[in-house]
Amino acid sequence: MAAVDEFNSWLSSKLRASKADVSVFGSYITGILEGDENNEEKVEALEGILSAIIETDLEPFIKEILDKWMTCHSQGAEAAKPSLDVEVQLAKLLEGQKLATKVEREYTEEERRIKEQILSQYSQLSESEHDEEDEEGATSSDPKLVKNTNFSDVQALAREKREQAKLENQLKKEKDKQDREKQRQLREEKKEKRKTVKGERRR
Repeated sequence: MAAVDEFNSWLSSKLRASKADVSVFGSYITGILEGDENNEEKVEALEGILSAIIETDLEPFIKEILDKWMTCHSQGAEAAKPSLDVEVQLAKLLEGQKLATKVEREYTEEERRIKEQILSQYSQLSESEHDEEDEEGATSSDPKLVKNTNFSDVQALAREKREQAKLENQLKKEKDKQDREKQRQLREEKKEKRKTVKGERRR
């Protein structure tokens, strides 16, 4: 942005010196320079616009505009490079923190109990799936052939990830349920207190 601002302020001063309307000609010129046309086409377009306000030394003026544009944008590109590296580093750092927080998460006693229940259910399911896989593997008649486990390994990993996600979701549901129950109980207690207070006041 600094490069664009620098160019715009420079162009504004040049146009003012030529007694041209900065708001009109400035946006036209930057529009041409930002376009996808080649340098020759840009020069032609600039000549078409600026010939109305610049009577002498039109070519040097256009060359000066193009040179300034190139200088400002090459500086801007150089200045932008380190910030990209900083962004990449920051993203890596945040990712590392996310992983760390996942690992360091402490479960409450209630959450641990629920987790154990869910894991025991899934382990029973996965054991039955492993039995089926073993039966399929046993049909191989040639003992020299080694079973390729790549596919099953990938499946197991995917299954593990799904189970972990389900587990996290289940834990969250259970916790939300407990929180709602606690809130409901608190509301009930407050109602009861209000009733008893009203009853005492009537006496």
